[in-house]
Amino acid sequence: MEFLNLVLILVGAFLVLKKPEQERVAFRMLIVSTLLMVLLFTVATHTGLLPGVNF
Repeated sequence: MEFLNLVLILVGAFLVLKKPEQERVAFRMLIVSTLLMVLLFTVATHTGLLPGVNF
């Protein structure tokens, strides 16, 4: 899933650099990536055996 986040961010950056008219799509990809990171962090800390952020 972290690779998916990286791909979303890199494709968004590519869109901004090569096709500035697609900035809105790139921004939406960044928002989706950020929400996915928050979801993954929440699941990892809520269901983990270790207390939060101590991995």
